[in-house]
Amino acid sequence: MPLGKIVLDRGIVFIDLAIAQVAGLGVVAADFLGWVPNGWSVQASAGVAALLSAGFLVWTERRLGALREAMIAGAVAGSRAARR
Repeated sequence: MPLGKIVLDRGIVFIDLAIAQVAGLGVVAADFLGWVPNGWSVQASAGVAALLSAGFLVWTERRLGALREAMIAGAVAGSRAARR
C-alpha cells in the first residue's frame, strides 16, 4: 500500500513534517562536515537523510506498530533540537 494512502487512512499528519525535518538535519550535517554549501553533496545528504528516515518509519511500522506515532513525534522533536 502506498505511504500516502497509509497516511490518509490512519490520520498521521506529522509524517511529512518528520521526514522534512530529518532532511534539514542532513543539510546541517553536511555543513558540519564542511561540504560546499551550494554543492550537490548537500542536496544528496538531505535526500539520503530523508530516505533513511522514511525507511526507519516503515521499519517501525512493521516492528513497533503501536509506537509509530511516538517515533514520528520523536523524529520531529529530535531533528528540531539537533538543528539549534
